[in-house]
Amino acid sequence: MRKLVFAWVAALVVYGHVIGNYLMAETPRQDHEFPLRGGTLRLSFPTEFRSLDPAFGFDGSAVPLIKLLFRGLLDYDDGTNLVLDQAAEEIISADQTTYTYRLRSGIRFSNGREVQAADYIYSFERILNPTNGSVGQTYFLDIEGAEAFAAGKTNHVTGLSAPDSRTLVIRLREPRFTFRYILAMCFAVVVPREEVERPGAEFGTRLVGSGPYRVRDWQRDVRWRMERNPYYSLPDGYVDGLEIMIGPDPGVAAMMLVRGEIDRMQAGPAEASRFRKDPALRSWIQAVDTANTDYFFMNTEMPPFDRREVRQAFNYAVDKGRIIQLTGGFGMVANGIVPVSMPWQNPAATHYSHDPNTARHLLAQAGFPNGFKTDLWCILSRPIDIRIASAVQQDLAAIGVDVRLKPVSYPSFQVAVQSRKRVAFGFWGWMQDYPDASNFLDALLRGDRIRDSGCNNSAFYANTEVDRFLALAEKSLSATARVDLYQRAEIQIMADAPWIPILHEQIPMLNHPRLRGAKAHPVWLWRYEKMWLKQ
Repeated sequence: MRKLVFAWVAALVVYGHVIGNYLMAETPRQDHEFPLRGGTLRLSFPTEFRSLDPAFGFDGSAVPLIKLLFRGLLDYDDGTNLVLDQAAEEIISADQTTYTYRLRSGIRFSNGREVQAADYIYSFERILNPTNGSVGQTYFLDIEGAEAFAAGKTNHVTGLSAPDSRTLVIRLREPRFTFRYILAMCFAVVVPREEVERPGAEFGTRLVGSGPYRVRDWQRDVRWRMERNPYYSLPDGYVDGLEIMIGPDPGVAAMMLVRGEIDRMQAGPAEASRFRKDPALRSWIQAVDTANTDYFFMNTEMPPFDRREVRQAFNYAVDKGRIIQLTGGFGMVANGIVPVSMPWQNPAATHYSHDPNTARHLLAQAGFPNGFKTDLWCILSRPIDIRIASAVQQDLAAIGVDVRLKPVSYPSFQVAVQSRKRVAFGFWGWMQDYPDASNFLDALLRGDRIRDSGCNNSAFYANTEVDRFLALAEKSLSATARVDLYQRAEIQIMADAPWIPILHEQIPMLNHPRLRGAKAHPVWLWRYEKMWLKQ
């Protein structure tokens, strides 16, 4: 998933390193306390969400809210282990191509109707239907018959069936280790056909799901109100309702937080500085790790970045520690492609230290003893990107490379960097869709999937040995073998240096002390349905 949602963190950089180590540990857990039911959880967001419809809402701010309204077959525990959610039983065939799910009894949508297996078939076909334009479509194409359905050649996905009202059967074209991760994504939640297709207002304005809450009312760019789904039977969903304010000034929101009028908000720069300086407020700050990697890519098909020595020189030239300081202390230095919070370790991969002398030597080896000129593309609407790009511009000037910054709008940036031989050097980022190394290495650096436009491999990097490792890992059903293959692929990629991995972001949040259960989650970031209020 392209990183688009945390631009509000960017403003923090103008204050420098204002948070420091206070943000390196999340709000302490109260493990001895038992969750209390009741009260209203009050949240504040700077801008309206793109959508809370699970077919379209796919940004970091929206996903935790979507989970309040909708549920699916599988979920995660407090870590990255998959567990049953609406499925009471899961049966996987010996060849791992057929998945059979028996639904729990008593599951109901917030309109009162019981959830049936046919609802899941409708929900998956809704994502696959090309007329709907869901960005989740590609995740379901491994289902038998999905490609034909998505191409408009059939009116039903042959790999989806419901032998009875509580049994769902999914057949894949071939075994896929990551398919259960797909079933845990928000795209795979269940929605009721009659509500989606009801004449009148669009479904996105009157969302009906089977989660612990339902929408009470909504005023665009003003507020959302959620109340309990009276038909929800699981124990989570501790608060009675949620009030979500949209668009208040961060300073005003922070004052409301201190007065106890809201419970949780995103920190702005002034607020972060204020809370850091006040001993009574320091413990209200929480840093949430994200499984993302921000990186500079170098187009390996375009001179001079077709020379490995040049790409390695750029890696040695960049001072990542200084960049972390520029972000106000939000983030960890990235030494590889896959985020360490995935969780992921690969100690054998090359880690490039800040070494300008080695960088200059490599440039001379590549035939550029006096450096060269190049453009550096970045996204105009993300001030943090421009600030980081400026820092790298300075680092590269120190080894004789003349870099001109080229900030452009996000739509222009995306089209250009995904087009062949358009952008030689740029700054971008990626956040996990699910906690598996394939979501970075396959999605972003597989050479046998390069295309002329719409290509996620912005470095247009291709290495036959890497592609072989990735293809073997994709086919493998052994978790241990897959990790080994992905580690070997990452080792080779880091040696070839098509990227300069820069940082793994952290999100600063402010929590009122009465808020409990705000533990960070490695996939969902946090879980509102498990938050509660200490009276």
